[in-house]
Amino acid sequence: MFKRKINVNMQGFNLPNEGTLVYANELLLRLMNYEDLEINGSVPRLGLFHSCFNPEEYKRFIFPIKSTRFPEWMVNNQVLSLPYKIMKGIAMPFIRNYNNWVGDNTSDVFMFFINSQAPQIITKGKVVSCIHDITPFRVPETFTPDFLALHKKAFENACGKSTKIITDSEFSKKDIIDFTHMDENKIDVVYCGVNSEYFSKRQNNLDNVRIKYALPDKYILYFGTCRPHKNVESVINAYVHLPEATRREYALVITNPKEVTKFCAMKNNVAPHYIENVSEEDKPAIYQMASVMVWLSLYEGFGLPIIEAQSAGTPVVCSNVTSLPEVAGDAAVLVDPLDTETTVDAIERCLHDEPFRQDLIAKGHENIKRFSWDESAKRLHDIIMSL
Repeated sequence: MFKRKINVNMQGFNLPNEGTLVYANELLLRLMNYEDLEINGSVPRLGLFHSCFNPEEYKRFIFPIKSTRFPEWMVNNQVLSLPYKIMKGIAMPFIRNYNNWVGDNTSDVFMFFINSQAPQIITKGKVVSCIHDITPFRVPETFTPDFLALHKKAFENACGKSTKIITDSEFSKKDIIDFTHMDENKIDVVYCGVNSEYFSKRQNNLDNVRIKYALPDKYILYFGTCRPHKNVESVINAYVHLPEATRREYALVITNPKEVTKFCAMKNNVAPHYIENVSEEDKPAIYQMASVMVWLSLYEGFGLPIIEAQSAGTPVVCSNVTSLPEVAGDAAVLVDPLDTETTVDAIERCLHDEPFRQDLIAKGHENIKRFSWDESAKRLHDIIMSL
């Protein structure tokens, strides 16, 4: 049997609450079971004499994983002080290429689930990079100039060095092509999936989770990070404009708040219930106990919480822009993310119109059938084997 040898950059695989890393973990946990793939994992070294690799943190993977031979800053796009620039200049003749840096001269495909990890130096073999979206270029006002400059260099590097690019949605594929004028055959869509049985199975720990996070009896949920383009301020603004009786009955719950989120709420005389660092095992319960999830992002390459909430049987109100109509289908109430009045009407209907609510829940269970991690992993496997 022909075996394709691949090396996967596993930097950040253990960071919580990141949709891009859920994507990476779920796909790689399935790719490792294909007999025609021989996988090795690499964890970039932090310093010349310091590795961040702890085997216990990666024991869910059944393939060899090791630290790189040299630190990440020697091959990637980072701003370096003069001493580090000197050390990099001295080391580069010895490193020569990515294969030597990672300590792998046998793999013929190198996989980067985060495009900024794609190396600036030559790689002997095929390169597959994942570009989830181009958020910084479409909503640049929500990022700092320094971040945009670094991201632009990393993005251009990934586009130029990659043999194949994978992305989360047809929307993202078209958006990347429109932005870069890249050949469409260089990009393939590999959807996110959802563990539908896991999220839909009625949890027997609801009371324990409610106590653990001090959750109110009834609540409207925003689930995700609070980065600027997520537009959590509009969720708060919509909540403020709900009828007083609705606000008395339903609290607002927001995950992973930033200071700007808290300031917006305080300015509007709202006291949301904030929760941070939700564990994976508690996510289904938090979705299931919510009366509605409201997600008003300005730009998304996919929007994983949409299908997680639908799997959990929670009605969804979400933006009608970018990839979200493609992902939500007809199983969510789509609204202009900046139109408070329409959003308020949608939330009210989800809370108080029981036939409408049940119809949305049923459509959600149908919609999620389109998104399977197993099918997505098979698609990625077939792409790798075709290179």
